[in-house]
Amino acid sequence: MSDRLADVADYLACLITLVGTAAKALSDRGRRSDPALRYVYASGLCLGLGLATTPPATFTAVSGLGSWPWSWFGFGCLRLVSDELELLAVGFLAMLAYSIQPPDGIRSGVRGGLRRQAAITAGAFLLSVGAYVAAGTTQVGALVVAHGRRRFLLVAYIGLLTAHLVWRLAVFGLLTGRAARRMPPGALRSGLRLMASGTVIGLLWIAGNVNDVVDLLTTGGEIGAESAASAVSALVCVVLMLAGATAPAWGGHLARWWRPLRARYAYRRLEPLWSVLRATVPAVELLPETARAGRRTPHGAQFALYRRIIEIRDGQLALRPYVHPQVPSWVAEFTATTGGVRLRRRHEVAATVEAAGIAAALEAAGAGHRYPAEPSAGYVPSEGQVGIDEEVAWLIKVAAAFTASPAVARVRSRVRDELNSVRG
Repeated sequence: MSDRLADVADYLACLITLVGTAAKALSDRGRRSDPALRYVYASGLCLGLGLATTPPATFTAVSGLGSWPWSWFGFGCLRLVSDELELLAVGFLAMLAYSIQPPDGIRSGVRGGLRRQAAITAGAFLLSVGAYVAAGTTQVGALVVAHGRRRFLLVAYIGLLTAHLVWRLAVFGLLTGRAARRMPPGALRSGLRLMASGTVIGLLWIAGNVNDVVDLLTTGGEIGAESAASAVSALVCVVLMLAGATAPAWGGHLARWWRPLRARYAYRRLEPLWSVLRATVPAVELLPETARAGRRTPHGAQFALYRRIIEIRDGQLALRPYVHPQVPSWVAEFTATTGGVRLRRRHEVAATVEAAGIAAALEAAGAGHRYPAEPSAGYVPSEGQVGIDEEVAWLIKVAAAFTASPAVARVRSRVRDELNSVRG
């Protein structure tokens, strides 16, 4: 059962890799001059062919052919072929990671880094092949066997191979993650993050080599085919890597489907804050019938969200004369007490202060009480965020604090008590 699972996972990963690489090559017809694409194609081709040689079914089929065509090599080379193809695949991945770095992002420059990665991969390739040949391995069914002390040469081969794979994947993951952090939000950044996540699964895939070393030291042979756990890890790694590499192609389609859903979600999250502002300042609602009708269309959801943001900000502007000047100090006082909620992050404090300012203004506006401007009191109204996505995210935090923060509730209660004492 485990062999069948390994066969399905490996062959499926092979198919996905080869078809995905071919599809990307076709979609990149106008960008073949980009050097980074060469590393993508080379890595995908090597990995796909390597995955085709690792399933147990492949080893069983080859063992049924007898000694041909491996006899003239002097060793069972199917394991070597699959391992070296995977070695080259991760080597090309490391070169891809260096090629997408800015010139000042690497100490010796992009070209120097690429040459160094190519030299390391070539050296690991030659040394590992030499160690495998010197071990005098033979293939017996699905087993790769080394006799006597030569098993230690095969252990050295697996150790060298594993060290190179781990190092190259680590380089790829770290550099890809660094490149993603420097990019603006979008499909390309999401793709790089998916590829960086794939390296973590790739390390789990490589961890199967530890079992091979244990088998060699105890029995003198190791199963050349891949285990079910390694095959499933390979499949997940391939899916993440390929999804990341093709993110610019499918990211736009996904974004067109995702934006309306995200807009509707944000629209509902802002509903409680918007409702109380509209109830106190009805004039902030712009053409309500048009807005309700527009929400039924895909682009209408985003447009309705933009309108809601404008209406919330207009409501805050209209309520500014009613904001108690001591709101920031009250929030600090309430959150610092033993029974209060401690807000450790600066943006949480700022969102809570803004929400408390709105709550205090609503109480004062209901009582018709204005406060004189006191700049020294410490209240600075929010000026909004740089982009629309940032503004939406910020107002969602303010709305959440407005409805759930104990500090906001205590500010509202204190303002209400103060206004009652003034009226009394």
